[in-house]
Amino acid sequence: MDRELIEQSHHYLTETLALLTRALEIDTEPTLTLYSQRDPRWRDIEYVPGFPFGTKGCLVTAVTMIASYAGYIETPPEVAAKLRGFDCFVGGELSRPQNIPKAYPKLDWQGRVDWRDVPADLDALFAYVDEGPTIVEVDAHPGGTPPPDDAHFVVAIGYTEDKSDLWIADPFDGSETLFLERYALSHWDLARAVFGVRLLRVV
Repeated sequence: MDRELIEQSHHYLTETLALLTRALEIDTEPTLTLYSQRDPRWRDIEYVPGFPFGTKGCLVTAVTMIASYAGYIETPPEVAAKLRGFDCFVGGELSRPQNIPKAYPKLDWQGRVDWRDVPADLDALFAYVDEGPTIVEVDAHPGGTPPPDDAHFVVAIGYTEDKSDLWIADPFDGSETLFLERYALSHWDLARAVFGVRLLRVV
């Protein structure tokens, strides 16, 4: 069994368990369901015309993960369809995130913070992560064209004990991993590698 098949099986099992939990109304702590924008089930689907999930769908997939933390267990295409219905997109950009709570009332849009031209405020970053899973803007190809032109979005779900790195859920492949291993050059620290946050919160 190859690695991709194992990862797909893990994603399917995670989704199934989340659905069963909701169906049985088990009183448990919120959990975040992992999704990959490159999942074969939807990687070629366009969430708006000209924008397929596999290459452009990281932010919508990150929103899907945050929605799962609020109890909405839906696939990225299902989430995208609802967001389209509430006029959240301008072209391929999720430019009207303030409309997300109209589709998902258990979510609240609390704005964005950009650190594209200055080092990230790590005290603020850790405080956001302490409040819950937090969408983080990163450089998709560190050292190349910086965001917003080459932006990627991940979900920060924690940080290391020494606060030198983040634990993230990465829409690129639906995995949990350390942030700096993927989205930083060797001489970058966390303040250099984080370009901003999107504060979509569970209420």
